[in-house]
Amino acid sequence: MRKLKACALSLLIAAPALVSAETPNVNPGQWEYETTMTMSAGGQAMPARTAKNKDCVRQEDVTDPDLFGGDELNNCEVSEMEQTRSRLRYSLTCPGPDGSPYTMSADLKLQGDTMEGTMQGDMQSPMGPMKMRMSLSGKRIGEC
Repeated sequence: MRKLKACALSLLIAAPALVSAETPNVNPGQWEYETTMTMSAGGQAMPARTAKNKDCVRQEDVTDPDLFGGDELNNCEVSEMEQTRSRLRYSLTCPGPDGSPYTMSADLKLQGDTMEGTMQGDMQSPMGPMKMRMSLSGKRIGEC
């Protein structure tokens, strides 16, 4: 789950910087996130899983995409991107560990001290098509 959160945060912060000089509307500080994720594979649905975690978002995390994006996004192809200071919508395709592609799309609203959105991912697995759906929300709860 931590890797999924890191991926979500990297896409939240890094993707806007890749296409715009405009800084995302995310205020640095201590943030609390809640994510609810559902997954299904091969027609079998797993129970929804909700998790909360906290993370310190520093100014350099918002303004420097390399701190979160790194090399993990280098092989991804962005097929749709719509970004303003307060909203990010995108779709991208990346190679999976076994070489088969996975797609991810998101619609995120950035409101300074709060954010909310949805993400979805689709990939092939040994069990058949796998789908991931996530709703996420976050709020700044103070200084780091």
